[in-house]
Amino acid sequence: MSKKEKDENKSKKARLSKESFKSALRILRYLKPHRFAFFIGIVIITISSALTLLVTRLWGQLGGVGTQSPQEEKIQEYFNVEIDMHDLKSIALLIFIVLLVQAVMSFGRVYMFADITEKIMLKLRKDTYTRLVRMPMQYFNEQRVGDLNSRISSDITSIQDVFTTTLVELFRQFIIIIGGILALLYFSPTLTFIMLGTLPVMIVVAVVFGRFIRKLSKKTQDKVAESNVIVQETFTGIINVKSFANEAFEILRYVGSITQIKQYAMKGAIWRGAFSSFIIVFIFGAITLIIWQGSELAEEGVLNPDQFFAFLLMTGLVAGSIGGLASQFGTLQKGIGAIENVMDILELEPEVIEVNEAASARIAQEERLSGAIQFEKLSFEYASRKDITVLRNVSFNIEAGKQVALVGSSGSGKSTLASLVLRLYDPSEGAILMDGKDAREYDLTYLRSHMAYVPQEVILFGGTIRENIAYGDPNADESAILLAAKQANAMEFIDQFPDGLDTVVGERGIQLSGGQRQRIAIARAVLKNPRILILDEATSALDSESERLVQDALDKLMQGRTSLVIAHRLSTIRKADNIIVLEQGEVKEMGTHDELMQVESGVYRHLSELQGRGEVIGG
Repeated sequence: MSKKEKDENKSKKARLSKESFKSALRILRYLKPHRFAFFIGIVIITISSALTLLVTRLWGQLGGVGTQSPQEEKIQEYFNVEIDMHDLKSIALLIFIVLLVQAVMSFGRVYMFADITEKIMLKLRKDTYTRLVRMPMQYFNEQRVGDLNSRISSDITSIQDVFTTTLVELFRQFIIIIGGILALLYFSPTLTFIMLGTLPVMIVVAVVFGRFIRKLSKKTQDKVAESNVIVQETFTGIINVKSFANEAFEILRYVGSITQIKQYAMKGAIWRGAFSSFIIVFIFGAITLIIWQGSELAEEGVLNPDQFFAFLLMTGLVAGSIGGLASQFGTLQKGIGAIENVMDILELEPEVIEVNEAASARIAQEERLSGAIQFEKLSFEYASRKDITVLRNVSFNIEAGKQVALVGSSGSGKSTLASLVLRLYDPSEGAILMDGKDAREYDLTYLRSHMAYVPQEVILFGGTIRENIAYGDPNADESAILLAAKQANAMEFIDQFPDGLDTVVGERGIQLSGGQRQRIAIARAVLKNPRILILDEATSALDSESERLVQDALDKLMQGRTSLVIAHRLSTIRKADNIIVLEQGEVKEMGTHDELMQVESGVYRHLSELQGRGEVIGG
């Protein structure tokens, strides 16, 4: 899907709010196991909101008693307790009791909804991450890592906010608004209609102002995101910035971006200021009007002082709840969008991969592959570029335990062929047979458990050397890790570090040299003890000494294993059992080094001569 189509779909979802809401209801399956606790929480919110209205009424009574002349005793009964509603101490005591009950219920409500939400978020985070990790490579080719990270972090945080506060506050505010308006009508229909008459104007103005403010806020956030991209690009490629002496250029680029942030932010501030001014004039004007009319009704004896006080307090409570609806709806809308994003991920079709311990134990007990590989009339094109055939009618065999090299210029299909062996992709036509059986018929976890991949550009995890080696077999003991490091010629430099195997390699292994990273990757492969080894030649970018050590480690690693080597330096594959020469996705030549060098005008011979003159033949 193109970027334009994705943007159109996003805007379509934003317009179709009913569809978005229905789509977001998919998350209810995560709420279902906690529905009883959620119902109890709703009951607590309802009671707590009713108590808030009661406290407001009692405040009005408390204020009204002090302003009215002595009257006959007015005894009311609350929870089978008689309260003198004209005794200030009795009213104050009742208020404190109600507040205490409300405080206990509020704590219980917060704890209950937090517990429900955290359980839902735990399951949601686990499911989302598990689904993403199990997605095929084609999915990652079409996605940006930052977007995927945002789904797990920002989107799930937004969903958490919805369940923790937004839904609770919306429900509470609706109860207060409905209950408050009914109580206001009971006190004085006249004042209530005056108060409600101001709402349409306030809502229309709030919508208009809110629309402009949201647009400007979005533009501001977009510009902030753009400035963050500049920072990320600058620091990621800091060596390029410094080597080209482009610090001034990057500073100017960043300053230009953050200047636009300021411009949009100030426009937003102007609109917010105008809205604030309107609120002050309109809301306080409306309150003044209500006080004026209420005072006249009180003078006429239509409204008691305690009712008038309660009316004013309850009006403020209702108005505050109505004013808070816009913010809560905005948060809810953001949360619904986040729910849609996450639910869409959870409905994607992943690779069939078993990720539990029982599966690992079962695979360990099954018969291991011998490592024989057959390519039968294999053709392939990437889903995102179906008009370009990367491999065409490729056929050759690799005997178990033999070393086969792939040779060809850049773009000839070498790395794609290796990816197909790993089943990162499946052939468009033809098949790959493992031990005589179509690779697609094997369980993916079982198949890949017999393979190891050592890339040309090794990216290590940010932990220790021990953790990076143990990635080949997380259950390996210390002796196995040490042996793997020794066989990979890695102990030579590991022993020189003060922390040895506990040395932290830094993000992507940046604190190690290229040769050191390669040997860690080889040690990881040794520890896995694979039957099939895929090497994207690891020596092409190393100095002579590092190349010697790495090549020696690779030679040890390939012994007795089926090895598919992507060759960049032809000198490293002279001893290969078979060399496959690819050109524009087709097999052009096949044979040993000596056989291919005897072919007049042969592709391999030509490439070898080019490399003999120091020219690069592929990447």
